[in-house]
Amino acid sequence: MSEPTAWATLLWDDPITPQAYVVHVLVRRFGLDRERAGELMAQAERDGRAEVARGAREEQEMLVAGLHADGLVATLERVLP
Repeated sequence: MSEPTAWATLLWDDPITPQAYVVHVLVRRFGLDRERAGELMAQAERDGRAEVARGAREEQEMLVAGLHADGLVATLERVLP
């Protein structure tokens, strides 16, 4: 029996949105501590994107929609086994 497909929520670099706001959103939406949220924000800035969550498609779709509602650039990506 194959494993269920996982999906990832990707946060993309956004040179317009203040870094402190991105960290604030990650703390509030994902329950991260400020240090981890800052690491993910820095990774998105450095690499162009950062995976901020992984799980079932429906859950990740809601997370992407929430990040959009907060004005951030995010997408959903299938994670290959």
